[in-house]
Amino acid sequence: MKNSGYIFFVCLITSLFGFSQTEHPEIDSFIQKAIKSGTKNQDSALHFSKKAYDIAKKTKDTFLIGSAGYYYSFYLISVDKITEAQSLLRFNFDNQDKLTDALKGNTHYNQAAIFDIGEQFDKALEYYLYSVDFYKTAKNKKGLARSYLQIGVIYEKLNKIELADYFFDASLKVSGNTNKKHEVDSSSRGMTSAEKTAESLKMLKELEKGGNDKLKSIVLYNLGQSLMGEKRYLEAINYFKRSLEIKKNLSFSTNVDKTYFLLGQCYYNINNAENAILNLNQAKKENKKRTQLAQIEHFLSKSYESKQDYKKALLHSKNHKIISDSIAEFKQNERIAEITAKFENQKQANKIIRLEQENQKNELEIYKQENLRWRWSVFALVASLIAVWLGRRFIQSQERVKEVELEKKHIAKKVEEIAVILNNKSKVYLKELKYIKSDGNYLEFVTDEKRIIDRNKIKVILEQLPPNFVKVHRSYIINKNYVSAVNRSNVILQTNIDIPLSRTFKKNLA
Repeated sequence: MKNSGYIFFVCLITSLFGFSQTEHPEIDSFIQKAIKSGTKNQDSALHFSKKAYDIAKKTKDTFLIGSAGYYYSFYLISVDKITEAQSLLRFNFDNQDKLTDALKGNTHYNQAAIFDIGEQFDKALEYYLYSVDFYKTAKNKKGLARSYLQIGVIYEKLNKIELADYFFDASLKVSGNTNKKHEVDSSSRGMTSAEKTAESLKMLKELEKGGNDKLKSIVLYNLGQSLMGEKRYLEAINYFKRSLEIKKNLSFSTNVDKTYFLLGQCYYNINNAENAILNLNQAKKENKKRTQLAQIEHFLSKSYESKQDYKKALLHSKNHKIISDSIAEFKQNERIAEITAKFENQKQANKIIRLEQENQKNELEIYKQENLRWRWSVFALVASLIAVWLGRRFIQSQERVKEVELEKKHIAKKVEEIAVILNNKSKVYLKELKYIKSDGNYLEFVTDEKRIIDRNKIKVILEQLPPNFVKVHRSYIINKNYVSAVNRSNVILQTNIDIPLSRTFKKNLA
């Protein structure tokens, strides 16, 4: 316990900059009082943090209990009440799914501090590295800076100066204080990304001398992430696989789901869709985080799209939209619409190709028959019979042409029956839509039965409509199928609906 004063001092200084509100005014008030008094009077800090924790317990809200418990455990650690602090942290570990990434980082940081005070440095490093991962996800620079600092302190105690200096540099860079100098001299100032990866490899080499496989699996995972950032995907794949192999042997499940997810991304980025899908599906099976599940579905959609399997791409894109559980953003709607259009176009293209093949076959057959009958026409005795026969064939070919025209009209009718999906998720069938009116950033879609208001632009919606929808005024689009009359300044739709007509767009009615 000889280092407890030093560890607590560093924890205390950094914690003063890491306060995050719980959105509960009374709890936040006591936590702020604890932080304010903590630099001078630990008993007062302990008193106020316990008050906050007691109020949180009464709410029965897991997040509030976890947040207040983190601060209370921090001040318990400062007065060597480790058993009580450990009990509070255990609650957070048991309920991680309901905590934010920042709070998970704080929880792992306090657990690391307990191991650090007890001079169990391997375990302390393990939990500080866990906190780094969560702080990165939460984009919590202050948490990252203090975790990097504590990792550097441990390596300095172990006389591993190069590793210590690497993490001191990382702490300074994240905190925005890269102009400051640490008390340990460093030859690594201003390292490039590639040089920092090399330093990480040195750290791995150090770990391979010992027997801490759990910590090694974490470093391999972090190294894979670093290489991904440099777009060295094949090397990243190798380190992720090594990390998974060690974790499997140890039955160590932390970040296994995310590792498979990152493997899937790597394979996707090197255009290996099959392995991308294999690893993403494994990530989906292992996954415990709803947010990550949405990301998995997103990359599954992109992977299937790269294979031109638009049906499955559409399915996973829709799953991603549902899991997100929020109003779809425009880009996401645009993506689903794009995949849907590709899938529908693919089906329609196949149908048109079949029709064209049938027409070609029929035309070839007609040509052969007519050519054969032409040869027989030299025989005068059967001239009249041949004339009748040719006439019949001509009539049949004309009927076939009519059938093809009808099929084309049928296809056009199906296009009209397609519904347009609006940004507000409303559905409007094109055959029922009479006109669209623009008012600023909003459009009004008018049918006989209803009027729907949607946030959209007239130019954008016009590009999504079939040819029977035309612009007749800067603020109006009409369905030509409903036009009953046109005069100099108006278009009259069924029944007696006057739409203004400008000279600029009059040619669209031709």
